[in-house]
Amino acid sequence: MQRLLSSLSLLILLSACGEKELNITQVCQDKPGLCTDLVEDGHCRVERSETILARFGEQKLPSDANKYRLLLDFEKYSKCMELAKGIEHIKLKEKTTARVNSYMVSLNEIKRLTDETVTSDYPGLLYYHWSRHQSQTHLEKFEQAAKAGQLNTPDLKFALARYYIEKDKKLAITTMLDALKLYKAGDVVDTDIYTSLTTLYFKQNKLAESYHWALVAQAAGVERIEFDMILKSAKDNALDKDKIETLADETIAGLELGQFKAPVFQ
Repeated sequence: MQRLLSSLSLLILLSACGEKELNITQVCQDKPGLCTDLVEDGHCRVERSETILARFGEQKLPSDANKYRLLLDFEKYSKCMELAKGIEHIKLKEKTTARVNSYMVSLNEIKRLTDETVTSDYPGLLYYHWSRHQSQTHLEKFEQAAKAGQLNTPDLKFALARYYIEKDKKLAITTMLDALKLYKAGDVVDTDIYTSLTTLYFKQNKLAESYHWALVAQAAGVERIEFDMILKSAKDNALDKDKIETLADETIAGLELGQFKAPVFQ
């Protein structure tokens, strides 16, 4: 089984700003203020890097789209640091303090960005304010944006799919597959799409489909996938594992090339 996008990229392309590709080392050398308040001690390394790059992007171009990305990255970093700050160093107490400080920075930045974007009509931010703060006004505007065909990026399509989960699970699945079609070659796919598809198909007792997306999720580096649960549920209707694994390989190859096609199960 091929491994699809097993690690998150630490590069950001800011072509709109006329910048060349930058990595974390370059960003922190050029803009130390974007890095020094986020502790670097081995924990939450990926989340920290992504947040710093998103900070850089938002500073260079403070668009609603960049604020949305930064909000999401700060949320991931904050959740990671909330766990890490509970790990106490016996000899290096200052590391625990630094983690707490970084965690507080993340909370303050999330509040700042939330306050700055509350009046935005950017679809991602509309979904954010509804899903995090249960704002019906934002939900209504998000639904309007969906009807107007404004959700034309993978993350916005996935946001719409999450909204559909409680309303129409089949439509949620279709929308997630549409989101995958929007990824281009080299893009980092949100693995939550794979795990969501695995779960939704399992709940519908579509075990071949569930097993397929579990394999794709595993290839993308997702851990703790309930393969045993899927296979045990299929014991009276044995799955053609070889066929499904071949189909999963084809799905992975299509995603890598930015040419995803929804798999067909017979």
